[in-house]
Amino acid sequence: MARAASILSQNILEFLAREPDGLEVAEIVERLSAGDGAVSERGVRNLLNQLVKEGKLIKRRGWSKKPGAPPYVYCHPNTVSRQLNLFDDIPGLKKYSLQTKSQVETGALDRQELERQKKARSVLENIAAGHIHQELYARAIVNIAPKLAEENPVELLVSMAQWAVSDLNRLGEEIKLKLKRGAVEEAQKLAVRLDSYLGWARSYFQQFWRLDRRVEGLLDEIPGILELPAQPKHFFKDGQRAHLDEEKARKRLQERIFGNKLIEKREVPANSHKAAAGTDASVADLFLDHTPGSFTPPDPVAVTTAAAALITQASNGSPAGEYQDFDIFPDKLREYEDGYAAAEGLLLSPNLKSNSLLLDEGKFQHARAAAMDRRQYEEDFRISMKQARWRSVGAAPELGISSRPTLIVRDGRVFPLEHRLQDYEAGGLFGQLIRNQIEKFMQVFHNTVLGSDRDIVYGAAVKNPEISWLAPLVFWYLHSQGAEVDGRAVVGPEDVYQFPFSDTAVSHLLFLGLANRSRDFSSHRLFVTCRVLRRFSDIVLKGEQMPAVISDRAGIRVVRDNIRKDWIAFLEQRIANKKAQHLQNIIDLDDYSPFIYLCSKVGVSMFYAAPTSAYQTMASRDYSGAHFLLPRLEVAISTERLVSEPNHEQECLDGMLSWLAAEHWDLDSAHTQSGFDTENQGHRLPILVPDVTVRAHEAVTFARTRLGEEVHDEIRALIAELRRRMGKDR
Repeated sequence: MARAASILSQNILEFLAREPDGLEVAEIVERLSAGDGAVSERGVRNLLNQLVKEGKLIKRRGWSKKPGAPPYVYCHPNTVSRQLNLFDDIPGLKKYSLQTKSQVETGALDRQELERQKKARSVLENIAAGHIHQELYARAIVNIAPKLAEENPVELLVSMAQWAVSDLNRLGEEIKLKLKRGAVEEAQKLAVRLDSYLGWARSYFQQFWRLDRRVEGLLDEIPGILELPAQPKHFFKDGQRAHLDEEKARKRLQERIFGNKLIEKREVPANSHKAAAGTDASVADLFLDHTPGSFTPPDPVAVTTAAAALITQASNGSPAGEYQDFDIFPDKLREYEDGYAAAEGLLLSPNLKSNSLLLDEGKFQHARAAAMDRRQYEEDFRISMKQARWRSVGAAPELGISSRPTLIVRDGRVFPLEHRLQDYEAGGLFGQLIRNQIEKFMQVFHNTVLGSDRDIVYGAAVKNPEISWLAPLVFWYLHSQGAEVDGRAVVGPEDVYQFPFSDTAVSHLLFLGLANRSRDFSSHRLFVTCRVLRRFSDIVLKGEQMPAVISDRAGIRVVRDNIRKDWIAFLEQRIANKKAQHLQNIIDLDDYSPFIYLCSKVGVSMFYAAPTSAYQTMASRDYSGAHFLLPRLEVAISTERLVSEPNHEQECLDGMLSWLAAEHWDLDSAHTQSGFDTENQGHRLPILVPDVTVRAHEAVTFARTRLGEEVHDEIRALIAELRRRMGKDR
C-alpha cells in the first residue's frame, strides 16, 4: 500500500509540474483514474493534504463563477510565481519590482536576528530530511519541552537575570585577574566578549523586559532594577559590578507577563466570529521608459498599495464566502502634488529623493516602510468603519455579508515599523509622513479596541519578528539544567548570549515536544505560550534614552505609562531642553496629541500558538515529518482597560484563538519567513499562519487575470500620469 501511495504521489507531482494554474481535486482524480484505474477520491484528498504538509505541493483558492467560496486548487511549487505579473506588458513601464510587507520588515532586522532565522531554517530542513540525530540543539529543546512548559515564566526570567548578573561579574573578575598577571592580550579578548554580552543584556533585560537602569539627576537619583556597567573597563578600573533588585524585577515582570505557565494546552471557546478580515500591503518600484536624450536618472517611483480579504462563516461554522477589497490605485492620485502624495503614503517620487530638503537619501527607505504602514492602517480603518468595498471571489455566494468583521489580522506587526519619537518630530515630508502614519494607527486602535461596540479583535501575524524573547530563555534553561543529548551537554553559556535559533523555530520545537508527550490532537485545542505585554511607549525612545523621566518639585521620577499628564510633562520638558540648547522643535505641543494617546493607552499582547492537530503526523519517535515555522501572534489591548478590566487581555486573546481553533490556519509555502525558500534543495519550509493572512497576501499581489481589464487600464493610466509628471519636471 505504501508503494502504491508513493507511485500516486509521483504521478501527481509530475502532471502538476505541467499545470501552472494547478488542478482541483476532481480534476486530479479524473487524471489518475484514466492512467491507473479507479482511485478513491477520499484517498486522493488525504494524499494531497499529506503532500501539502510535506511542502511538496501548495494549496490555494482557485477561481470560480459559481456561487459560494471557490474550490481549492493544488499547485506544484515550481509553477508558483513569487511575484504575480501585475505590471507585465504595460506601455511606458520599463521594469518593476514588488516588495511585500514581510520583505520590507526583513530589511529592518539586524544581522544577528537574520543569522538566527537562517540557522533555524537549516536545522528544521535537516530534521524534515530525517537527520534529527545530527541536530543536538533541536533534540534538546524537544526533549525538555514537557518540563519547561510547566515552569512559571516570571520565576524563570528572574532566575535567568540573576544568572546573567553573576556571569557578567565573573567575566569582569576574570579580566581583572588576567590584567593583574600581565596577560594583556587574553584580557583584551575577554573584554571584547564582555562588551558584546553587556550589549545583549541591555537589549534583552532593560529595553525589552523593562528592568530599568538607575537614572541619576543633578541632586537625586532613581534607583534601578538592573544595573549594568556601561563598559567592560568599569569592571576592573572602577570596581563596578552588575546588580539585580530581585523583588523589583519580579514585580515588573508580573506586570508584563500573562499566564502562570510558559506553555499551556488551551481548550478554546467556540468560534463566535461570523467574519474575519486580513490585511496586507506592498510597494511597487516602477522604472519608467525615458524619452530619448533624457538625462533623468533611472530612479524608481515607489507606489504603495494595500488590500484585504474577508472570510465569512455560516451559522454552522462552515465557510460561506470569500471577498477582497483593494486600494491599489489611491483615489484621485492625479490631483495630488508629489509632496502631498508622499505625506499620505501614496507615492514616493524620485524627485523627492533628489531634493534633500524634502526627503534625504538616508530616510528614503524608512519612508517606504512608513508609506506601506500608512496604506495598511488606512485599509484597517476602512474595515472598522464599514467602508470597505468587498467584492466576491467568484459569484456572490449570499445575499448579505458581514460588512464589519469582528476580527482583523494584519500581515505584519500591530505597531508601526517607524515609531521613534525623534522621527515623529522630524521636519520635511519625512516627519509629516511619520505623523500621518501614527495618527492613522491611533484612529484604527480607537475604532477597534476602544470603539463604542468594543467587538473587534485587532491582531497581527508577524512572520519576521525583530526580537526573539522566547529563544534566549529556552537556551538559558537548557544550560541551567545541564541538558544532555547522547550523553553530553549541548548548551554552553555562550549559547545564551548568542542563542542560535529564533523564536519562530524554538516555539515550533517546544510544541512538537509537547505533542510527542501528550498525543492529544483533539479539535479546538491549541498550544499557547505565555503572553508578553509590550507598550507603545516601550519603543518610542532609543535604548540609552530609556526610561522616560520628568522633573517636578519632588525631584526626578519615571514617567507613569498610563498617565497622560506625565507624557505631556515629559514632552513639555523635552521642548524646553531643546530651546535651552538653542535647538528648534519643528512641531508644537498640540501636534503630539496622537503620540500621547498611543503612549498612555496602547499595548499589544504577544505570544506563539499552534493547533495541536498540526503535530499529529510528526508526533512519533522518529518524527521526521514536514516541519514549519510559527509567526509571532499579537492582539492589541488597551493598557487603560487592563487596570479596570483584568480580563480584557484574556478576552482579546480568546477572540483571536477562537478563529484559529476552528481550523482557520494555512501553511504558507509561497511566502514564508524572510523568503526562506530552498528551491535548489527541492524543499520549502512553510510558516503556519491564519488563513486570512494568506488571502490578504494573495489579494495584495493579485494577478490582473483575476481582476480583468479594469486593473490593466487603471495601471496604464497611472503610468501615463507618472510619465507626464516626470516630463513636466524636466
